[in-house]
Amino acid sequence: MKMVFFNFHYRRITVRGGVWMKWYAVFVTTGKEEDVKRMFQRKLGEENCKCCIPKRKVPEKKDGQTCHVVRTMFPGYVFVHAKMDFKFYYKLMTIPNIVSFLNYSNQKDLKFHQVIQDEQAFFKHIPDEEMSELLTLINNENDTMEYSEFYFQNGSMTILSGPLAGREEKIKKIDKRKKRAKISIRFLGKENLIDIGYEALNPLTELSDLSRGEGS
Repeated sequence: MKMVFFNFHYRRITVRGGVWMKWYAVFVTTGKEEDVKRMFQRKLGEENCKCCIPKRKVPEKKDGQTCHVVRTMFPGYVFVHAKMDFKFYYKLMTIPNIVSFLNYSNQKDLKFHQVIQDEQAFFKHIPDEEMSELLTLINNENDTMEYSEFYFQNGSMTILSGPLAGREEKIKKIDKRKKRAKISIRFLGKENLIDIGYEALNPLTELSDLSRGEGS
């Protein structure tokens, strides 16, 4: 298995114009996520706006053959890292295929009780801890969650490498035949089950090969 090293330096919470930059959820036309991301970066540049479309690699059967495809984790969402105000908002809303921003304009949102004192408070950012957890799972270069190596023996499972290494508690369901699993990711205050792919390590042969490789 090819080892992938994750680098999240550019995704850290930063400051622009003396104001903390935060992550926001943008609703877009499903299937147009990459187009919106390209337009974000073309109009605003990466200094003012970072975009992320979390994806996962999964195995799929096609004409009897297994192929590895990349699917979005949250269809219809683009995540934007920016200092949000109304000027910035109206500029972004000129981009085609954007439906809306997640904000506090819905009176049913009971989490927001205070009077809006500044523009930034109007927009509902994604909690830092939720976004940080999500970003540790995906590759910085392509926003994709690569395969982890699962090792099964005597009814137990250990994740040896990959983005899920040491996070066995996130696995909620495993389909060994399809080499797919469901993991729990907390997003916007609720738990979401995300379908992912994995690589299975044969306990009789591949683990011994791995041990010999480490000792050489």
